[in-house]
Amino acid sequence: MSLAAGLMMNIDSPLTTGSLSPRRTSSSRFVEQRRPVMEDGESLFYAYALRSDDPSSPPYILTFASAAVCSQWWTLLQTEYPSSSRPSPQFFVVKTEDMELIQDDAKFFHLRDKWFYTSQVSPTCPFIVLPLQHSTGIPAIAPPQPAEEKANSSALDSLAESLARLAKIVESNAEHVRALSVAQSTGLQAMQEINESNSIQIKAISESQTKLQALVDQNASHYIALSNKSFQSQEKSRQAQEQTCKSQQQTQDILQTTVAQLQTLSRNQAELSQTCEGLLHSIENISSCVSQFTSNAISDTASSNSLCTTSFGPVGSPIRPGPRKLNRRVKGVWYEYDNMPAPSETARRRVDSGSMLTPPKSPTMYKHT
Repeated sequence: MSLAAGLMMNIDSPLTTGSLSPRRTSSSRFVEQRRPVMEDGESLFYAYALRSDDPSSPPYILTFASAAVCSQWWTLLQTEYPSSSRPSPQFFVVKTEDMELIQDDAKFFHLRDKWFYTSQVSPTCPFIVLPLQHSTGIPAIAPPQPAEEKANSSALDSLAESLARLAKIVESNAEHVRALSVAQSTGLQAMQEINESNSIQIKAISESQTKLQALVDQNASHYIALSNKSFQSQEKSRQAQEQTCKSQQQTQDILQTTVAQLQTLSRNQAELSQTCEGLLHSIENISSCVSQFTSNAISDTASSNSLCTTSFGPVGSPIRPGPRKLNRRVKGVWYEYDNMPAPSETARRRVDSGSMLTPPKSPTMYKHT
């Protein structure tokens, strides 16, 4: 594009070809008319300034009073704005913000009347083609001499055709760039919608994860509580089992002690029964002995009474007064006194009870010699 534009700008006579767009031809002539006639190296110097932060936007058009002014401007630009670059003599890369700040920068104040820039706001504006120049400001293609204009008319015609084809290519490329820009905008919008949808889904997933985490925490606390209750229940069950075992052991001990006591009681009862039987035999023996002794004593008493009655006869007298009582009742005992009663009275006889257990004592008999 720069080579074609330079060739177009260096043609003195207007092109007769009809393939060029009228708007593009008028723009080229405007730039051509704006260039004053100066000496070699003192002509205006043109350059493009691409926006590094927005490459799809139309570039700035820089116009300098001379190539020397452009060099001074570029030196200051390198110092103050190091992010800028200059890939070629007529091509700069500058940030949009830096380009706006350069106008008010005090260090560029001495060059304020020696350069300016224009911007194409609308991408539909016709693209301005700048003439091709060296870094010294000399045109890359020297303008043809007026005397050789007729001789080179055929070459100019072929060049015009080439430029026409190049212009068509540029227009096609511009359309492609616009289509790509629209597609890029559409893609960016779709991507933005996708990102918004993804952000909503991510937010929903995050909320679900938060709820799930809360449920997991709640289940964990429930599990811990159940584990504690289970442990307590097992501990209580173990203690109850131990208490039951102890109670069973105590019951078994008590039963064993009771059995031993019952066995001992049974033996004691057997021994007591034998002792009672022995006692009963002894009592029976004693009773038989007492009965025999009593019967013997009664018979002896009866015989003694009969003998005494026979011996004394009328001489004997009953005992008077009766026997004295020694403040106690003595059964089966005869008492004798010094004063003998009259023998005519009947002697008092002792009345023994048949139920007495102790044998009665026989009275004291005095034998008269």
